[in-house]
Amino acid sequence: NIELIIERPFDIGEVNVPVTRGEIPIFSIDAQIMLNKEVGYIKINRFSYQSHLEFKAAATELQRLGSKKLIIDVRDNPGGSLKSVVDICDELLENGKNIVYTKGENDRETYNSRNDGDFKDMDLVVLTNQNSASASEILAGALQDNDKAVIVGRRTFGKGLVQAVLKLKDDSRINLT
Repeated sequence: NIELIIERPFDIGEVNVPVTRGEIPIFSIDAQIMLNKEVGYIKINRFSYQSHLEFKAAATELQRLGSKKLIIDVRDNPGGSLKSVVDICDELLENGKNIVYTKGENDRETYNSRNDGDFKDMDLVVLTNQNSASASEILAGALQDNDKAVIVGRRTFGKGLVQAVLKLKDDSRINLT
């Protein structure tokens, strides 16, 4: 606990306000709504480590409400966790579909869907704009390349970068893009 002392320039004295520290959750899903009896809408603002669980809960609820079609909005989404976007794609694709691969100077890592996703039978639309970057582009690209979604909107940012943390001998780390 800390105490803030607030000076009031137009009043005599100070006000002491106790402040208790706490966690402030930052959610990835801004909205989940039914647009009509069959179409659900999910707005993803970033891909954090909790995004997959948040997406699955939102899509499950929309499906329970009758959604057979889903609009995924990644407009103005700068990206985030590669694992999270791969896990979300895994929920939307059939088993064995290519999601993305990363290619370094000497290696290549391929990410494929690992099972039939819970939402693989839903018709999908992905909304993008010029600020949809990185993981957002991976989501849109994977769904489009697998003929799973129609992409609607503007051309994306074009960043599509992946970062890897490499551990060095002295236990320091380097973040390689």
